Amino acid sequence: MKRLMLIGSVGCGKTTFMQRLHGDVQEYSKTQTIGANDGIWDTPGEYMDSLFFKSSLKQTSSEVDLVVFLQAATVSMQKIPPAFTTFFPKPSIGVVTKIDLATPAQIAHARHLLDLTGVKEIYEVSSITGEGFDELLPRLE
Repeated sequence: MKRLMLIGSVGCGKTTFMQRLHGDVQEYSKTQTIGANDGIWDTPGEYMDSLFFKSSLKQTSSEVDLVVFLQAATVSMQKIPPAFTTFFPKPSIGVVTKIDLATPAQIAHARHLLDLTGVKEIYEVSSITGEGFDELLPRLE
């Protein structure tokens, strides 16, 4: 699997997404700082709220092959700045999470928010049910 960096707001499902990719037991764990686990860098959602921490994200991205922006389908607010992909020297994709809890309209809105970040590829997944991972996994290899 490629080395990944997961970026998204608080509660968007970054850690649960990582647990699904690793086949780990899914349990809630608050990410306090950037941490690497078997080639996946999990980042705190609070890093989206501070210019200082955004710089840390950019620096960390030099260690990965792909930046993965996550947007929960259940959240209507835009937390990732428009054109934020241009901030990173690495390729990026978007992932709509929590599709098992959302309506089709919510999923479409989340896709739109990710589109605004500048990603060219967007996948829809549920880290709980596994829906959508069959389409996503080949992109991560």
